[in-house]
Amino acid sequence: MNNQSILRAGLLGAACLAMAACTSNAVGGGPGGGPGGGPAATRAEYDAKFDELSNTTSLAPTSVELVGQGTFRGSTLLNITANDNTNTTGFALGDLEVQADFDNETIAGTATNFRGELGGEAFTLDGTLDSADGIAPSVLSEETQPIILPPGVPPIPGAPTEVVTNVFTLNMGGELVDPVSGSIGQVNLGLGGSFLGPIGGGQAQAAVGPATVVVTDQPGGAPILIGGGGTFVLERE
Repeated sequence: MNNQSILRAGLLGAACLAMAACTSNAVGGGPGGGPGGGPAATRAEYDAKFDELSNTTSLAPTSVELVGQGTFRGSTLLNITANDNTNTTGFALGDLEVQADFDNETIAGTATNFRGELGGEAFTLDGTLDSADGIAPSVLSEETQPIILPPGVPPIPGAPTEVVTNVFTLNMGGELVDPVSGSIGQVNLGLGGSFLGPIGGGQAQAAVGPATVVVTDQPGGAPILIGGGGTFVLERE
């Protein structure tokens, strides 16, 4: 791979968070976490978990007030291309750890251990992205909405009279270093979505949704462009 300028992408913005950038065929990646709610160790493992949570029939966006604190771990998968006009494509897989404080409606997290493949060739990127250095504040919010019955329909005794929805945006920033060329890029990663819980009521257990990324070039060279978007999955520890 030619060592050319590192990492550039367009910030897709908050509007993109309503649209998941789907990923394609499963390919093995570098070492990461393992199964059981942690980061995915391979691309195939990530794809399987993303499909599972995207199509689950046992979890749905939570409808009750979320309480307490929780740690969620998982992965983000980003689309990449070669920075040499060859249109060579690949992926970058990173490990996520997220802390949600539902009582105070705050969220924080990190992304690290980025690795992947470009044109079938493995690569790694050193460094950690942290919400303390995000391009914008991270936000977790809940909203209570009354359940409005059709005219003439009486309320069911004991049935809920309101639902509590949640939404979050997690912005993380920092420097990622290509260990081959030594080049540095300032990377800003955004995740957005809603926490999922058991259908019928229950606390947050997972989240799945789209990811956006923007990268600011710095002097140096590297062969990788991170292409604006991807997806993420999180599961509660």
